Amino acid sequence: MTHKATQQEELERIDTMSILEAVAYANRLSRRLGSYDCTEEEKMNGLELLRRLTVRVQFLKITLEPEYSRAG
Repeated sequence: MTHKATQQEELERIDTMSILEAVAYANRLSRRLGSYDCTEEEKMNGLELLRRLTVRVQFLKITLEPEYSRAG
């Protein structure tokens, strides 16, 4: 339950970020998702955050790696 609350807080925080903050956050998040020590749950949560970031910053184009796309 705590993990779900943390993800919701992150989703809400994205809505208040400046464009530069959102782009920097997307870069950090995509690097974290690309690491081999990232669990499936972390990947799914990260993908949801990336989706929200692309809604927040329309010009932000994030291409998901094939293995991320199949995770859902």
